Amino acid sequence: MTELLDLPHRRATTLLSSGAPVYLLVNPVEYHGPHLSLHNDRLVSMGLVRGLHARLAEAHDWPLLVAADLEMGVEPVPGPGSRPVSFGVVRQAVRGACRALRQLGATKVVLMTFHGAPLHSIALQAGADELSAAGVRAFCPMNMLLDGLVNADGAFYDAVYATIADQELRARLRASMATDVHAGFLETSVAMVMAPAGVSDAVGEVPPCPEVTPDVWLLRLAALARRLGREDQARQAEFAAYGVGWGRLRPFPGYSGAPHVANTAAGELLVDDILTQGAVMAEAIFAGEAENPRPLAEWLARATLGGRLGPTPVPVDQVGLGSERA
Repeated sequence: MTELLDLPHRRATTLLSSGAPVYLLVNPVEYHGPHLSLHNDRLVSMGLVRGLHARLAEAHDWPLLVAADLEMGVEPVPGPGSRPVSFGVVRQAVRGACRALRQLGATKVVLMTFHGAPLHSIALQAGADELSAAGVRAFCPMNMLLDGLVNADGAFYDAVYATIADQELRARLRASMATDVHAGFLETSVAMVMAPAGVSDAVGEVPPCPEVTPDVWLLRLAALARRLGREDQARQAEFAAYGVGWGRLRPFPGYSGAPHVANTAAGELLVDDILTQGAVMAEAIFAGEAENPRPLAEWLARATLGGRLGPTPVPVDQVGLGSERA
């Protein structure tokens, strides 16, 4: 791996002239429950960068170029250690970083994050749009990942959840997959493969997240969209309904789902799927045969007045379950 910005300027521009993609990481410092690190999103992103580069290296003799990790994220989950950064600041920083990479000679840029807050993806998309307008191929893998989660492949996720030995728990978690939005079974399983040093040895002792009551108004919006034949919008609204309901839990756990049953077998399935789809999408975008997938719910940037409107912050003393409460 080569840290592009650490190189002498002429060496950096020479490497970029090879046509190799540059990986720009943008991840928050964010609470992921008692069992994952505050840098979980950055650590997983770095693992995915290495994995995606390895897949692309099967067809291209490209050096692995990493520009930086912008340590910031919009709407990180509340908890001890989280560092929220506003939508406007993140968007401006991402656009500035993308503009600088273009001026340096980058022709392909992958904006990598493992932070799934919608406004965060929209902020990264602003950088991708600026690059695309200047003729630089840009790819935001998180847009693809979130779309895959909302419009889930049933057979694939059946195999992922089949790694849970307890059949009753397996069925319950599979049915409530839309509530597993942060540091739960899915993300913790990925972390076990991509960032094992950041996973607590005591993860099996973490209690499951309490049951989530989805937001009624978003469920009604989903029902209306479905009646109008807008299935994608209906699924997005349902996904958001559970996310909003999860954020209203008190005490707020800071994680979702059941991280105690996370396992490397599930993580390996998830990581392989991410990298397989990511490599195919990256090749198509870099060849000019596909556009970067758009973020989910782009209307949120306007609806929240550029991130100025949002949920009521959770006090740190209300985060954590039982003995894990901060």
